[in-house]
Amino acid sequence: MSSLQTATTNFIRGKARPQIQTSGITARMALDDQTKADAYAVRHASYLSGGYIDPQPGGLFSDADDLKPNSRSIVIYQSGQPVASVRLCVLDQTPGLVGWDEIPASRIFPEAVADLAANVPHGRPAKLTEINRLVRHPDYATNYQLVFILFRFVSYWLTEANADMMLSCVRRNHTPFYKRMHFGYIDGPRRYAGVKFETNLMSCPESDFDRIREEIPIVGADKKTLSTYAGLLHGETVKVFLED
Repeated sequence: MSSLQTATTNFIRGKARPQIQTSGITARMALDDQTKADAYAVRHASYLSGGYIDPQPGGLFSDADDLKPNSRSIVIYQSGQPVASVRLCVLDQTPGLVGWDEIPASRIFPEAVADLAANVPHGRPAKLTEINRLVRHPDYATNYQLVFILFRFVSYWLTEANADMMLSCVRRNHTPFYKRMHFGYIDGPRRYAGVKFETNLMSCPESDFDRIREEIPIVGADKKTLSTYAGLLHGETVKVFLED
């Protein structure tokens, strides 16, 4: 077992915090055509290597949600090469907001997601952020630090979106990790759209966001880092770790 695997296993078991190598790692939001292609190519390589999809034209894997205004993908680069990606889809029930009323999880688990949205505690329209298409290139399949790096940007986007809750449709073998991240089981299993596996719906309420940031420092971000990450919204390439 590699040192990264050991660190991740220990984290899941509550024994240690992950140690992250910070050198040469950057991120970019998929706003331009090239970054979108990088995200879709990493997805395709990851899912194809696991047998979860059939080969797609051009070696790219995308879907209709990538074109919606409530969807954002982030690509992680190691020395300029795309190595990982995650997509975040926001269900925002603000009246009159067009194109934000559906996320993949709400199609797969409509009753459960509707119930979660109806019971957010703030007395305002719900904002639920779904984490999906979280992938690593197969050449980096044992690089577990990339998972924590992806969650660093999930944390940033939760702050930016002022989300009430995180949702994720999680494969069974990944549920211990998500439980350690304070996600709880909601429903499932059911088949996730476009891929050959079943998932359970899991959720983490806003009340647990600070616990995650405290327990996993690399998931949080200080004000200087958050300010730098704001450049993502304009298509800038940012360093994942400012001390690099």
